[in-house]
Amino acid sequence: MPGSIRIRMYNVGFGDCFLVFLPSDQGERKVLIDCGSIKKKRHSIDKISTQLISEITDPDGVPRVDILILSHRHKDHLSGFDEARWAAVEVGEVWMPWIESPTDPEARQIRREQVRAATALRRAAFAFNNSESLLEIANNALDGASELEVVRSGFAKRVTPRYLPEGTDTVEKISTPLLPGIEIFALGPPRNRDALNQPDPPTEQTMLSGFLVVPDGTNPEKRFQPFGPDWVLDYPELIVDEEELREAASMIDMYELAAAEIDADINNTSLILIFRVGDHYLLFPGDAQWGPWQLLLADEGAVELLKKVSFVKISHHASHNGSPKTLMRDVLGKENHFGGALHAMISVTPRGGWPGIPHHPILQFLNDNETPYVLSDAFRAQSNVQKKGDLWPGTGFGITHRLRPN
Repeated sequence: MPGSIRIRMYNVGFGDCFLVFLPSDQGERKVLIDCGSIKKKRHSIDKISTQLISEITDPDGVPRVDILILSHRHKDHLSGFDEARWAAVEVGEVWMPWIESPTDPEARQIRREQVRAATALRRAAFAFNNSESLLEIANNALDGASELEVVRSGFAKRVTPRYLPEGTDTVEKISTPLLPGIEIFALGPPRNRDALNQPDPPTEQTMLSGFLVVPDGTNPEKRFQPFGPDWVLDYPELIVDEEELREAASMIDMYELAAAEIDADINNTSLILIFRVGDHYLLFPGDAQWGPWQLLLADEGAVELLKKVSFVKISHHASHNGSPKTLMRDVLGKENHFGGALHAMISVTPRGGWPGIPHHPILQFLNDNETPYVLSDAFRAQSNVQKKGDLWPGTGFGITHRLRPN
């Protein structure tokens, strides 16, 4: 349908890949946001990448995308660019978070810190007999150098990336001639280092649950106690130093907490973008966790925009730390032109080391509010979505809007 918004989410497994068709004052425009996976569901990321390129190929046989966006450097958002066919794709502009700027001194320092931390975590994973969960997080942070180079300079026409936001404002309006008649707002990543290092919301901001970082309810800063009061020492005379034993037993837990922090530090560098097309506001927040949301919820201009959102890509695969309670219950979409109703997409697949993703209270909240939403890896029977093989397009689920002529 000419003049309609189409948002295509690919079933990459655990990762993200969104192709967005936007009506503009000069015809339809294509925006690609991420292409990666660290765990496939049905098809490999290479096969999906090949399919994607075929779908952005114009009638003249040349694959083109107007804006290509890498939300952040995690492998599950960029591994799909490790495919030779990308060299034939013409890209108008490339957008990346300011953290990836090669000339920004603060960005370089942050990247060095992240690499050092992830490298240490990888060594720890091998020390703990190749702990799968630790190694996966380390690799997700460290791997992907070749794919990053493709995003920076590997397309048919060399494009110098734009690193956003370019200033320090909480909300920055982005201008580009490639999306005429469409407004774009960058709400993150913030320049605030404290916000970048805030992974988890406080209990009162966690969506519909009392989820705590440490299962026994202690603060993560407190010492781990792997052996609780119910444990009995059968042979106390054989234990030379009980404190030393506790430290050794708790070490893997401490590394797992460190791994979560490393993961979050990079997630919080995600681009948070809103596209305004006519009356529609489309929110793509990457994997942003608590820190950036905390800043946005305290900013009047940001809240004003978030209240107008009619479509949201649920952050961080619907984890507990990507959807603060205030954002979901009190702000997001509350003043949109659907009368407060949202449309949502969730890119996710179950993953052994992360049983809390997707966070079921978030899904329950969407169900309770009768929010039309789709999951990338599983068909949900609902009145406005039909399954046709590997596709389940919306029949009224999608957001449709014809731009008014000038």
